[in-house]
Amino acid sequence: MGTSRRKGFTLIEILIAIAIFSMIGLASSQVLSSVLRSNEASIKASQRITTMQRAYQIMQRDFMQMVARGNRVGGEEPNKTFLVAGERVIDSEDDGIVFSRLGWRNPAQLFPRGNVQAMGYRLRENKLERLYYLYPDPALGEEPQVSVILDDVEGLKFQYYDNNKWLKKWDKQALPQGVKVIFTTERFGQVQWQFLVTGGHDV
Repeated sequence: MGTSRRKGFTLIEILIAIAIFSMIGLASSQVLSSVLRSNEASIKASQRITTMQRAYQIMQRDFMQMVARGNRVGGEEPNKTFLVAGERVIDSEDDGIVFSRLGWRNPAQLFPRGNVQAMGYRLRENKLERLYYLYPDPALGEEPQVSVILDDVEGLKFQYYDNNKWLKKWDKQALPQGVKVIFTTERFGQVQWQFLVTGGHDV
């Protein structure tokens, strides 16, 4: 009667198998890590685009509701021009802009103010800030409400459309037909937004 012999794995075969499984595990780990990084980058890019879209919508609403009304800047006498803009306006580190807009809600006239809002935009510490006052003629020393609508902004300029051309400065009493907002970010480079100004009647 013959004897049966069981043949097992040799040490070398076991080491080779361990090495193969280790390589497969390492490759799988790298693929998973790459997928997670790509997903994180995709989420951040989506968030940045959403923030840009929201900022565009806010500015579009403000500029389209711009109205021909004099503004007080820092509690001074009302300006004869309806739009005050340029370097260092409202303490901007680049261009700043101040104007009045309609659409300031006052449900059932509960608040002692009309529906005109004094507001502006400026650049401070690489942030594009939106400023507004509770009343169209803020008193001397009254601080505006400030909200940041974009981060990582490196420069801010405004141009004004009138008589079929864009102007870098605006010193007319009337409102321009449009406003171009030019800003620079590290992620998107230079961005230009153009907004139609539909206001023009006195308040």
